[in-house]
Amino acid sequence: MNAIRFALLALSLILSANAMAAPQTLKQGSLICPTEEAYDKQLKYIVQGVNKLIGGCGFTNKDYKVIVLDLNVFSASKVQVLEIDTEVWTAHESLSN
Repeated sequence: MNAIRFALLALSLILSANAMAAPQTLKQGSLICPTEEAYDKQLKYIVQGVNKLIGGCGFTNKDYKVIVLDLNVFSASKVQVLEIDTEVWTAHESLSN
């Protein structure tokens, strides 16, 4: 029984790693920031109802193909935007396959 659980866990980790390596889509209207710190600060502004963008933060105007560099489900995830060859931080919910 433990061997089956271990095999399933190993398989899910391998599939997760492969899915993360494939390009994903950063959806139109997603919040992006140049650093994780700026992203966290921007979220605090949004939650408190402050209608102001932190320097370098903004919203995507279209869908972009990205490579996930650092996936974080509890904070911002770091992605590389292929079209403009730059790295930004965004919510993992903003990504789709």
